[in-house]
Amino acid sequence: MDYTKLHRLLTQSSWKEADIETRKIMLQITGANNRKELLITASDIQKFPCSELKILDQLWTESSNMRFGFSIIANIHAAVNQDYFLLAEQVGWCREDNWINYEQINFTNDAPVGHLPITWLVPSTFSMYWSARFASAGWRLLLNRVRECG
Repeated sequence: MDYTKLHRLLTQSSWKEADIETRKIMLQITGANNRKELLITASDIQKFPCSELKILDQLWTESSNMRFGFSIIANIHAAVNQDYFLLAEQVGWCREDNWINYEQINFTNDAPVGHLPITWLVPSTFSMYWSARFASAGWRLLLNRVRECG
């Protein structure tokens, strides 16, 4: 897998573009880029190579000074006793029981710690992402995989 573009985007703090590139890379790694719906499945997450997950996470954590990345999100998830909804509130994905829209994602250096990457799991429409509660299950699986991979 070629991480050159992602690395460049992250070192430039181009968070939105890096988030989108992260999704593209994850789709390629899992083969989901060859599926019509472009969704990463539970099986894909459970088999996601630790080596690739570690590279993605390291690129994010190092470029963001430990503010963003899968391990950062996993640490917050563990700190809130693996309560997804408390995690979502703490990282800014949910505000007072209102889930954010894609346009409300904070792609700045002022985003809450753990806010990014976020769009790796997004289906065709962002509102579908939250309303289907697909995000909750997907994040739990990914964060478990992050812990398994160390």
